Amino acid sequence: MVNYMSVQKVFECQDLRKHILSFFPKRCLHCHKKMTNNKDMYPKFYWDKEWCYSENMKMRGYCN
Repeated sequence: MVNYMSVQKVFECQDLRKHILSFFPKRCLHCHKKMTNNKDMYPKFYWDKEWCYSENMKMRGYCN
């Protein structure tokens, strides 16, 4: 019971929760692939893997 209470206290704090969950890689909401932090809007080539795994600028949370 004590362990549950301490975990509950940590995850009640929004700043701590955001910091802890930032260590997990961000994933696409549709295909669940790991996304990179690459912010390129237009690819050099459509088969460029870095662009494919980056977050879509228009639909946040989804990969290109």
